[in-house]
Amino acid sequence: MKQIKWVLLTIVVLCLFICSYFAGKVFKQSSIQTEQVSSKKIAKNKDRVSESSSQTKSVTSSSSKSEEKLDYETITPMQTAAAIAYYGQHKVGKTIWKDIFDGADNLDIYQNDNADGLNVKGRGNSWMLHPSQEGGSHMATYTVGADGEVAFYDISAVNKDDDKDPYATVNLRDIINYVNDQGAVDQIKDKAQHIHLQQ
Repeated sequence: MKQIKWVLLTIVVLCLFICSYFAGKVFKQSSIQTEQVSSKKIAKNKDRVSESSSQTKSVTSSSSKSEEKLDYETITPMQTAAAIAYYGQHKVGKTIWKDIFDGADNLDIYQNDNADGLNVKGRGNSWMLHPSQEGGSHMATYTVGADGEVAFYDISAVNKDDDKDPYATVNLRDIINYVNDQGAVDQIKDKAQHIHLQQ
């Protein structure tokens, strides 16, 4: 009878040891899994934050690019010529003006010290645009007044000595606003690099 008690007691003790061993393993594994889940969540959150941050940077840079505008006070002479050519092609659209901006990669610009024969004389001199290294007797000609008024002409060998009314007159400020509204600032800046002053 005593032997049976000892055997039973030994079995109970062994059972307790085995249970505690397995319980410890289960708890340890559960805590490892919890740590893994937590670290995955942290990594995901970091990814979301960095993705959101890069999207914000991208939106900021694209909006600052699209907000770039030409300004009447700071526009350069060649940007002015490019803006006038752009407006002349899209809004005047007659004779030499209809392809003056897109028709050639490079433009030559000449300054004439007088505005003889031009009925809107501006400051008393005129500017002539012509596609570089191309023949043709027509010149897209314009004057700019002290108040910013731009007058558009077509001067040719045939009519150069005649009195001429402009095809259109428009203030340079309105031309600049038109360019900005069309989102064409980059085109104007690029074309300005390809306008060459001739002596």
